[in-house]
Amino acid sequence: MNLHSDQRGLVAGWAVKLCLFLALLGIVLYDGAAIAVNAFQLDGISKEIAVDVSESAERIGSLVILERSAQQLAMGHGAHLVRLELSRNREVLRVTVTRDANTLVVKRFSETAPWGEVSSTGKALITGTP
Repeated sequence: MNLHSDQRGLVAGWAVKLCLFLALLGIVLYDGAAIAVNAFQLDGISKEIAVDVSESAERIGSLVILERSAQQLAMGHGAHLVRLELSRNREVLRVTVTRDANTLVVKRFSETAPWGEVSSTGKALITGTP
């Protein structure tokens, strides 16, 4: 029995396991970071869209036109408009948008795909209200 060849097999097996572990850890960290960054960006995007649409809400008045405007703004950011709603007294505008995170693994499986879809609601006061 040659002790030297046994040690090489042990070290090679350990190195392969270490490389696989680091690759899996990297994928998990990348996907997690992609989802977190998407959530933070989408929060700002929803607020920005709400403010932009609220500035024109008083002079336009039509909810359909406001929805089209919000949809175009959302598409410009790679997001989709889910809902645009005005409060009963027409003073507060709420915009809900959604966007999929750019992940490596999460979006590829139907069981984990919902983890990568983030939605956010932004609100703004309608300008020109007392």
